[in-house]
Amino acid sequence: MAEQVNQRIENMINELEQMRRTNLYTDEEIKEISQKRKEFEYHIQRRVKQKEDYVQYIAYELALLEDITTRRKKIQLTEKKKDLEYAIAQRLNQLFKRFIYKFQNEIEIYFEYIKFCKGVGFQQAISGIIGQMLQIHGDKPQMWLMASKWESLEQNNLENAKAFLLKGIQRNPDAEPLYLELFNIELIDLCFKAETDEEKEKLQKKADIIWRNGAKNIQNVKFLFKLYDLCTKYEYTGLLVDDIKLEIWLNRNNQEVWPYLASKELEGFHWKEIEEFADDEHNFPKVVGYVIGIYEEALQLFMDENLCTRFIHDLLGMSEDICSDQQKIKAVKHAWMYGHDNGLLSNDMYVFGIEMLKLENETTTDELLEILNAAIKRNPKLKSVWEQLLLHKKDDEKQLLVILQNATKSLNTGDALQLYNILLDNIESGPMIKTLYKKFQNCDNAILLAVKPKLLQKMYEHNGLKAARELYEDFIRTPPTQIELHKIMINIEKSQEKLNLKAIRKCYECAVHHHGTDNKEIWADYINFEIENGNAPNSAVVYRRAVGMLKKDIVDEFIRDQTLSKIK
Repeated sequence: MAEQVNQRIENMINELEQMRRTNLYTDEEIKEISQKRKEFEYHIQRRVKQKEDYVQYIAYELALLEDITTRRKKIQLTEKKKDLEYAIAQRLNQLFKRFIYKFQNEIEIYFEYIKFCKGVGFQQAISGIIGQMLQIHGDKPQMWLMASKWESLEQNNLENAKAFLLKGIQRNPDAEPLYLELFNIELIDLCFKAETDEEKEKLQKKADIIWRNGAKNIQNVKFLFKLYDLCTKYEYTGLLVDDIKLEIWLNRNNQEVWPYLASKELEGFHWKEIEEFADDEHNFPKVVGYVIGIYEEALQLFMDENLCTRFIHDLLGMSEDICSDQQKIKAVKHAWMYGHDNGLLSNDMYVFGIEMLKLENETTTDELLEILNAAIKRNPKLKSVWEQLLLHKKDDEKQLLVILQNATKSLNTGDALQLYNILLDNIESGPMIKTLYKKFQNCDNAILLAVKPKLLQKMYEHNGLKAARELYEDFIRTPPTQIELHKIMINIEKSQEKLNLKAIRKCYECAVHHHGTDNKEIWADYINFEIENGNAPNSAVVYRRAVGMLKKDIVDEFIRDQTLSKIK
């Protein structure tokens, strides 16, 4: 192994000499390059070959080539390129070959090798690389596609490109990308290269065979969409297009066909078959009427929430070339009401639609309430609708409680919690807060735990200090509690004109009792409180208790923080 490595290093001596003669690198840098190469050579000569060794070696040499180019530009040096860059490129070429030989199943190596050859001008080597790649990886459609693109884009040889694709399809008869690329090439010939009617007819027949074979083997309507999109890309309007459009229409039992037809209508590509679904009753522009007709027909066949959302989104995305803003709003409202009437609106679509109706300001309060109640009747799990009902009735506290009680029967814990928070934000009377707390006691424990801090704050704001203290006492008797709850009560006590130190200490004691093992901040606050209120001995006691109570992984941080605070 050592002999082979030494031999390869000797073969590099001329490169290193050229680096020195051209003053591109210093002696120290050349020594480092030589040493690095020697290390890499030993690595790739090991008995058990590692892919990473080759990757690192190649990456190093590529970076070196780039660095040489940069340095040449800097000093405006052009001589000795053959002795230096070309020599490195030749060695990299051999290194890539050895890499591929050892790791033939690593697909990305071939791509990197081809990229390298293109970069250094070894174009003649690429065909051989592709041939070798296809022998080993012919079962992978992307390899045939890459080979085809090389011939069509780099070599400008469409016949060779087609040949690769046909061979690839033989090996992979259900490979969609190969059919699409072959169809694409035939369309290019048909649209831009065919000169006589005879040539056009011949090419059209070939393209027809390709797409029909593809459709037969792939059995996916999205393949037909892509074929039609290629035709529209080249503005091809021959019989071939009509056949593809008909095939798409015959697949209308597939839900995906309908939004595709609508999107094409918006792009200016029309299907005569959809004209029967258009309704002139609302006086929409023709294209808008067609799109609405397509979706309403589709939603009768497929009662799908996502399809209805797509209906609304497509109308929202209409350009001003299709309709005015006023007509767009009218169409979107029509689609939204259609979804509402048929129970097809998602929670997000209700959020959007209700805001739209409010902004439009043409829907009365009673009409909006009727819409909300109808929505809940159809789907009681619509959180946003319950939220709107709460906000709609925020001045009627009794109705708020009824709505909340009905909502919690249908919603999950997370959604119900959001409703409770909305309710708390909108309640303005003290008695109502107390009534609500009684309701909370019958709630899911997770909801009660989550709303405790806000409920305590509201109780203080509307019923005063005594009521807040009573509620806090109740909460700490029925754990668990969040640290936030204790902080709110501490802040309430500290906000009083005359501080009750005993009451504040009690809050701190409750906080450290429940959270003193894993919350160093509450201990620090407690210590600061004692210091600020002139009780230094007490602060020392609190400090020692904290050190004894905090978990091992937190106590060191706490001691450090306290030490730093004293220094400051």
